[in-house]
Amino acid sequence: MAAQFGIKPSYTSAHFFTGGCGDMRGFTQAGFKSLYAANHHPASVQTARDNWPGLLVKEADVQSIDMRNVPSADVLVASPICTEASPNSGKTAPRAAIELDENGRPKPGPDWPQTRITMWEPVRYAEFHRPLAYVGENVPAFGNSPLFKAWLQVWDALGYTPTLASVNAAHLKVPGARPLPQSRDRLVWCFLRNDVVAKNGLPDLRPSCDAICPTCGPVEGVQRWKKNPDFPVGEYGPNRQYYYVCPDRRCRARVEPVIRGIGDVIDPAVSGDHFGNGYFKGKQRTTRTPYGQATRDRVAAGLEMYRGKPFIATLRNHCSASSLDDPIGTLSAQGGGHHYLVRPTASLTIDDCEYRPLTIQEKARCQGFPDGHEFAGTEHDKRLQVGNAVPVNVARWLAQRVQAVLPR
Repeated sequence: MAAQFGIKPSYTSAHFFTGGCGDMRGFTQAGFKSLYAANHHPASVQTARDNWPGLLVKEADVQSIDMRNVPSADVLVASPICTEASPNSGKTAPRAAIELDENGRPKPGPDWPQTRITMWEPVRYAEFHRPLAYVGENVPAFGNSPLFKAWLQVWDALGYTPTLASVNAAHLKVPGARPLPQSRDRLVWCFLRNDVVAKNGLPDLRPSCDAICPTCGPVEGVQRWKKNPDFPVGEYGPNRQYYYVCPDRRCRARVEPVIRGIGDVIDPAVSGDHFGNGYFKGKQRTTRTPYGQATRDRVAAGLEMYRGKPFIATLRNHCSASSLDDPIGTLSAQGGGHHYLVRPTASLTIDDCEYRPLTIQEKARCQGFPDGHEFAGTEHDKRLQVGNAVPVNVARWLAQRVQAVLPR
């Protein structure tokens, strides 16, 4: 099926990449040749250099880069920051402004970890280089941020036509790639140059999924929006904005995606510690602290629900225990220590359970990275890179769909 996308290695891409280079990995798998990559984070830059030897990789705040010094590529791949424009984690407002002292200097406060470029760096690149296409992704709330529609008008003024789509990495049907064992809703886009549109049309960014129809059996589920299908920005779910239906027009029954469970990427050789031993608090790792009552309650709920089978305890608001047959929830931009594997013992007591966080490699698999992909830096650096990366299967799907309309 991949052949229909006209894969050939002559298409080139430039990346203002995020995290551990999921966007570059996906585009490489689709046959693109990366010419350039830039990021402000030293460990992420080293990750790019380790995985793509010889690639021109620049460590710098992309906001400060003179776009004349960046190579021209067929496609620019760049995903803007979501923290300010569209807060993640269910937050509905940007973080509070930094307070200044009487001398106009910032008062001490929580550190702000820059993770991505702003919305305007792709505009600067396109103004100078005129790539055939610009693609990117973000949380769905990015599409409802105050500046998003104004941003689309800027691209219209530059001579590009936008195509938007909302996808979930746990469902997305991608030639050559399996769905991920992580539910991760993303808004994706392609801004295609108008002369390319006139010749080849717009890319097909209609997502589908493998599903089972109660009437027709195995089908390729079609996305159905509850309202406003002309502005497809939202999330999947019973109380969200879209779902899937059978493709047969005579049926159109609602269908559930075929999913891949987190158990598929768990390393059985990695053991945990007894829950009752607590955890080390602080850098010295000399004193153990008992787990809090909320965490105990989650483990207790899992023991009651799964009766001796291993499960995942998710340490987030409104989350509890989930089966290894289900995908985990979204890994956070900080790499999140939110997902813990619980292995009950024969006693089925809370304190005797084996308890551990998911490893870096297990989280990387949840993002679609192959085991051979290397992450540079400290454990904190690696967690951040994994959590902030573009899902590899989403990047690969975007690359394939855009490739289909590029000039031959």
